[in-house]
Amino acid sequence: MTLSDLLQLLANFMQPVTKANAMYDLNGDGMITTSDLILLLSQLL
Repeated sequence: MTLSDLLQLLANFMQPVTKANAMYDLNGDGMITTSDLILLLSQLL
């Protein structure tokens, strides 16, 4: 994951998962939320 991925996740934040943004639903719950953000940030460190 990169800074670009973080920016894309934020652009899709609080959105339901679609084919275009499915890669940012890191916990697989069908929504891109704070949990996904935390998972992505932990992968950046």
